[in-house]
Amino acid sequence: MKNSIRNEILFLNISTTFIILIIIFFITLNTFQKNIINNTVKKMTEYSQESQIYFMNSLKDYNYNDVFAELEKMAPFISDYLSKKYHLHIEIYDIRKKLLADTSPDIKYFVYQDVHYAINNLKNYILKKERNHIILFFSSPIFLKNDVIGAIRFIYPMDSEYQLILQVKKTLIIIDIISIIAIIFFNYILSNSITIPIKKLRNETEKIANGNFKERINIKSNDDINSLVKSFNLMVDKIEHYIKSLKDEKDKQKIFINNITHELKTPITSILGHAELIKKLNNEEDKNISLNYIIKEGNRLLKLVEELLYVSKLNKNSFEFEFEEYNIKKLVDECISILKPRFKKFNIKIKANVDFIELFIDHEKIKEIILNILDNAIKHSKCSKIKIYSEIKRNYFYLIIEDDGIGIDDNVKKTLFNPFYIPKREKSNGLGLCISQEIAKKHDGEIYLESEMNKGSKFIIKLPLNVNNKGERKYD
Repeated sequence: MKNSIRNEILFLNISTTFIILIIIFFITLNTFQKNIINNTVKKMTEYSQESQIYFMNSLKDYNYNDVFAELEKMAPFISDYLSKKYHLHIEIYDIRKKLLADTSPDIKYFVYQDVHYAINNLKNYILKKERNHIILFFSSPIFLKNDVIGAIRFIYPMDSEYQLILQVKKTLIIIDIISIIAIIFFNYILSNSITIPIKKLRNETEKIANGNFKERINIKSNDDINSLVKSFNLMVDKIEHYIKSLKDEKDKQKIFINNITHELKTPITSILGHAELIKKLNNEEDKNISLNYIIKEGNRLLKLVEELLYVSKLNKNSFEFEFEEYNIKKLVDECISILKPRFKKFNIKIKANVDFIELFIDHEKIKEIILNILDNAIKHSKCSKIKIYSEIKRNYFYLIIEDDGIGIDDNVKKTLFNPFYIPKREKSNGLGLCISQEIAKKHDGEIYLESEMNKGSKFIIKLPLNVNNKGERKYD
């Protein structure tokens, strides 16, 4: 037989039920048989008491020495009378176990221990199988005053009682067989109600295991199976999401490699081109122009490699930060001073209104963020005004850099902080905002962007106000 859950359930339930039915069968049959015998013995006991009284009344006028002869004389008449009264086969014995009377002399029985006990003043019975019949032999003593002078024996064939016991036994067997068949039937239905959903679940899981993550399991069963199905579908959702994330990451890596390859290839191609050109040039001025291109593209290549290494260190948490309390207004003023010549060059008006407050930050890294955002505004926004101001909400400090430039397209906004997305811009590697976002995260903060086309952009730097990057409170 195949080792399956259904077969195991059937075997366990049926074998358990079979054992219980067998036990019930024997207990019931034995109890019934015992009650039948007890009732018969009780009836024989009543007959024997009446018979003993009858003998005592019949022999009360005789003394002990004369009573034995009188008992032998009266025994046939008394046994015949009692046999007709009780409809029983009766034997009467004297004290020496000599048979004095027998109401059925054609049927002979041995003298068993019941007679011996009766002669010794004890009532006793015994069941014996004689000629394919179960016979009850019940003997009781015959008294003269307090002396035993003989024994009377009731011989009762228990054919009707054992026929009744046999009928009960057959009935119990039929009930047991019907019960076993019913239990097999109901257990088969029960086991199917358990195993069929499990089989469906196995088939559905095999489909999913073969890569069909669009499939969802839809099985209605008991609470346990429903809970299992729900958990499994949830697991499939997470796996599908995880696989989609992996695919997205793979696509992003592909874009990243393509862009980085392009960014690396452009200066290298330029360097090689000018190097080849120098070999053919005779004019020193032309050679110097090519050498300047080589140096310029070499520096651009070096900066790109350094920024890639920087991003790599930020992502691996191997970059050391030096946190300290630093005044954010002072930091903003430093950034404005650094870029002041460029603001003047591009006719950009700068206005700052930042709260005078100290934050627990690595001020060099935060300065890098501010300079990067301002530099992008100068180079790409075509703005004429830049406002820098601050807000404090709950436990966070918000430094807002707002320009009135051309704004940023929604599609660009989605990938602007993506380290694997590098927009093709002149003199840009596209890693500045990616690096800035990673620095903000190291401060338990973030950078987000609000922008509307032709109305300007707003970069918001969110930093924790009362806690440091380790979650320790710095201010009350």
